[in-house]
Amino acid sequence: MCELFGLCCDKTVNISFSFTKLSDRNIFHESGWGVGFYRTGNEDQPPFATIIKEPVSARESIFNYFLKYGYISSNLFISHFRLASIGAQVPLNTHPFQLMLDPRPDAVQEKSWIFAHSGTMREIKNDPRFQSVLKPHGNTDSEHIFCYLIEQLRQQYVENGFTLSLEEKIRIIEEAAIAMSRAHPDSLNFILSDGGRMYAFYGGHTAMRGSGMWYLTRRPPHQKLAVLDQSDGMTVQLLDKVSDESAAMIATNPLSPVTDGKWIAFQLNELKVFENGDVIYP
Repeated sequence: MCELFGLCCDKTVNISFSFTKLSDRNIFHESGWGVGFYRTGNEDQPPFATIIKEPVSARESIFNYFLKYGYISSNLFISHFRLASIGAQVPLNTHPFQLMLDPRPDAVQEKSWIFAHSGTMREIKNDPRFQSVLKPHGNTDSEHIFCYLIEQLRQQYVENGFTLSLEEKIRIIEEAAIAMSRAHPDSLNFILSDGGRMYAFYGGHTAMRGSGMWYLTRRPPHQKLAVLDQSDGMTVQLLDKVSDESAAMIATNPLSPVTDGKWIAFQLNELKVFENGDVIYP
């Protein structure tokens, strides 16, 4: 099952998610699904997040038609399919989650961070090392982790006079993620975005054989891309009219077929950062 999927491009593309082949026997998506992506408004307005999510199986979604025919247009996408291990099957516990880094009500920057997680950290909410002032709206370990990450970023952001360099963001996210992963092994895979970049971390969680965290990059010229999660038949297709965009995909399982590149596995406790379809860190 493709628990996590991320797409980072250098230009806006249309993307299609098709769930029509999902098997009734597959339980890995039964507790909910969601997709988060970024849009732009006025010229002076930074990208803002839009999230569509439901606490039901993807095959039961009323958004199937909307997603299948590529009505979503963006350069950054994060999708998640949930099998609940902690927290009830309700909207508040469904991924992706969204938080703002800048706490000032009139600020427009750093307002739309989105996050999705796979793995189960059963003791993280009671671990005194990873507490934060920010509190989840739901009761999942995933949202608790997200609150902790944002709190670490926010502390430095405020101390710096409401600014944070890319290097500082990477350092803070990496240090916090590695600390949590080492304290609670094999349970922290996530994709995080600030609206300009995508941060993906592999902490050793494997839901099934062959899963983990993988990425693929492709460069123009290339053919229109359609990839399939063979474990349940979900198809992801880029519906771009021209094939000249650079793109990076991140997934919990390698998708197929791959016509112009290959899936590369993350190393344990590795953070990778993607921007405009490229790996920019490490």
